[in-house]
Amino acid sequence: MKTKYEVIWIDDEWEKMDQFKKECEVIHQIYLHPFPTQKAGMDEFDKNPKKWDAIILDAKLEKDGVGVTGLREAVTHINQISLSHKIPYFISTGQPDLMGNETFEQAFGKYYIKEQDDQRLIEDIKEIASKSTRFQVKNKYSDAIEVLETIDEWCCEKILDILEAMHFPEKKIDPLLYYNPLRQTLEYIFRKANKTSIIPDEFIGKTKDDVNLNQCVQFLSGGNADWIGIRFGGAKESIVPVHIKNMMFQVLNLGNINSHSRTLNDDEQKKLGSYFKENVCNSLYLIYSLALQICEIAVFMGKYISAHMDSAENKRQCKTFGTIEKIEGNESICIVKSKRPGRESCICISAKDAISKQLIGKKIVVLEESENTNSAIKAEYPYSAVKIQSLEK
Repeated sequence: MKTKYEVIWIDDEWEKMDQFKKECEVIHQIYLHPFPTQKAGMDEFDKNPKKWDAIILDAKLEKDGVGVTGLREAVTHINQISLSHKIPYFISTGQPDLMGNETFEQAFGKYYIKEQDDQRLIEDIKEIASKSTRFQVKNKYSDAIEVLETIDEWCCEKILDILEAMHFPEKKIDPLLYYNPLRQTLEYIFRKANKTSIIPDEFIGKTKDDVNLNQCVQFLSGGNADWIGIRFGGAKESIVPVHIKNMMFQVLNLGNINSHSRTLNDDEQKKLGSYFKENVCNSLYLIYSLALQICEIAVFMGKYISAHMDSAENKRQCKTFGTIEKIEGNESICIVKSKRPGRESCICISAKDAISKQLIGKKIVVLEESENTNSAIKAEYPYSAVKIQSLEK
């Protein structure tokens, strides 16, 4: 897997150079993101400077119709940002009056002539950009980064911050500031799984503003999501293996902070800080290890999601579970008492079967259900359990 070079390309005539753009992407993995003006390109650059591996600037980035004013401003701005995160830039020109212009070269440095120097420009971008610590980390963890980029760009950059600091200690970070981004990365992985109903909507919240992280892990690992009343498949079935489950809980439960939310309130943040101070020998080691675990989780979940894109089939794997209870005054049926929204007390089962199998008061999963055909009780109990399985050990 080749790591992509992400490059901002500012040129008002970029549409005329479609072949150059195609060659960069198809052959060299240099993905050019074109912008027709200096302002548009710099605005995009400012949103997330660490995302970019290089910038190509047209030699005549005009501003208000005046010569190379736009180029000068762009170079100045890039150099200012490069004080904290170095970004190489490359000047390209097709202007005859600049070719061989020593004054221009003295002012702006080396430049490239369009069409004539395209191959040299491509090779220089690859050589110089690949030396950056950021690119080296992206290349080393390309399988995980490829997944994380599709999940959430901000979270991906935070994970890269941690990995970059791990491999290049001069890139210092405050470990305490990176715990929440790790939790948020896990949240966005769960949101991605929800888009194809691998994780059902009930785990996301009524307004989709929150994700019940704890219950998502319970569901994915074949546990009973007791607060929601849904589990994956039958007993001993799960989506993730034990080591992925343990990693997820490790990210969530650091310092015994069991909040189901992606973000921590002030009290939880103070508690985490105290936990780090009192119990962690080296908080950097801890954050590094959690970032690596997030990478493993992302790769596993990315592969699983890609292999399970059928939402209808995924929904069929989401099973209602609950406790079988008697109905006062009705000796013919029992109900499955569940916390699943829409299924709280509306699934019935033959009392004779429940008693004979000693399931009264026991927790079971409804593997198959059907619409109740008994008109006398259909309104109150619209579903009948066709196939059940005990969840008692």
